[in-house]
Amino acid sequence: MRKYGRTAVIASALLFSSHVISMSAAAENSVCFVLREYDGKIALFEEDLPQEPLAVYETPITSLYPADIELLREGIRLKSRAEVSRLIEDLGVE
Repeated sequence: MRKYGRTAVIASALLFSSHVISMSAAAENSVCFVLREYDGKIALFEEDLPQEPLAVYETPITSLYPADIELLREGIRLKSRAEVSRLIEDLGVE
């Protein structure tokens, strides 16, 4: 069972990393991904193509902690598929 303490750590790390990713992605001119809410679920988008999701996960957003829900509503920027995989695993998304 996850605890709020871990969620707060994840949220803080994501907020910090999103700023770092924003700067490094611009410098490297690489593809970024955005994990965000989509029709009540969690979906992965390519930053340059925000209308069509690359993947939609079955986990409803309401099953997550409030801090995670807020981050997903704003959109979490990630610079690689490895980062996407780690975040999906940390959130317990299926």
